[in-house]
Amino acid sequence: MKGEARFRGVKMADTRRVVRHLVDDLRLGDAPADVYLELALACMDQLNTEDKLAGVLLLAEHGLNTLTLEHVDQLGLPLADGSIADWNVCDWYCVKVLGPFVASGNDVEQRARAIADWTEAETLWQRRSAAVAFVSLAPDEPELFGGFTDLLLDVCHANAADPTRWSQTSVGWLLRELSARSPDRVRTFVDTHPEVSSEARRAATAKMS
Repeated sequence: MKGEARFRGVKMADTRRVVRHLVDDLRLGDAPADVYLELALACMDQLNTEDKLAGVLLLAEHGLNTLTLEHVDQLGLPLADGSIADWNVCDWYCVKVLGPFVASGNDVEQRARAIADWTEAETLWQRRSAAVAFVSLAPDEPELFGGFTDLLLDVCHANAADPTRWSQTSVGWLLRELSARSPDRVRTFVDTHPEVSSEARRAATAKMS
């Protein structure tokens, strides 16, 4: 079943090695984004976690610079169709692919807002990704663009409305990272959102004295 984590028992270093060999054997090199995306999505659609992570690594370490704003919908596909439906692969995808994707273009704000719009997606994992994609970018000083902090808090507001644990923890994680730069705004958010779970609340305030 999709969403059930299954494993081959292959170490990450070996998975990464296989991906490198695949890129070399297929002579992907400067292949266009659609080629990388098609292969990565095919990997993510497999049952085993290592296969899914191979798709993540393919984009993160080989195809990332080929991606543009027009590929946002395709990047959301594995989250929307259930190919990625557990926290481990979801968070790897967010941290290794989606966050760097946002930060790597000249249209950072447009990319960020397109990913943030996933808070309105049907699936939990795509909504979680709308928050987790920004965890590595949230503490950066100065903020990524004018209004970036407001955008992150809007994402947290949307995800906090869902009592599901994986939605709540996405809020706690993002707020925790944001607190490094905007502790007062994080404290205000927590104080004014009683729907935030105790687990997420502890995470959000973990770095604040």
